[in-house]
Amino acid sequence: MTTITHYGLIGVLLVAICLGWYASSLSEDLNFAKKENKSLVDAVKDRDGTISALKDAASADRRATEEQLKIEQQKRARADAENKELRKALENNGCSNQRLPDDVRRILRRETEAVGSSTTDLRVSPRGTAPAM
Repeated sequence: MTTITHYGLIGVLLVAICLGWYASSLSEDLNFAKKENKSLVDAVKDRDGTISALKDAASADRRATEEQLKIEQQKRARADAENKELRKALENNGCSNQRLPDDVRRILRRETEAVGSSTTDLRVSPRGTAPAM
């Protein structure tokens, strides 16, 4: 019986050693997983900060675009009102049946490049028929 008990103790001791080694291995794996988890949490925090900064920048860009659009609409409305007044003044003028000078037509069409000379005199001649060149 001593032999069986002796072998039983050796078996129990071997099982205990194996379980200790397995527990140690699991502990190392757990520590490694904790380190990995900490690095992932830090990466997520960094990304959250980046996402917040990008959202703030997008919001600022949107506000600036809206403000620019508002300014452009105001300028367009002002220019349309001025053009309407100009057209009304020209309709009530005796020269309404005459062809407008090309430079005036380009200005009314808001064309930026002038085909003619930039020194073209747009004043009406004393005869009132054509611009002096």
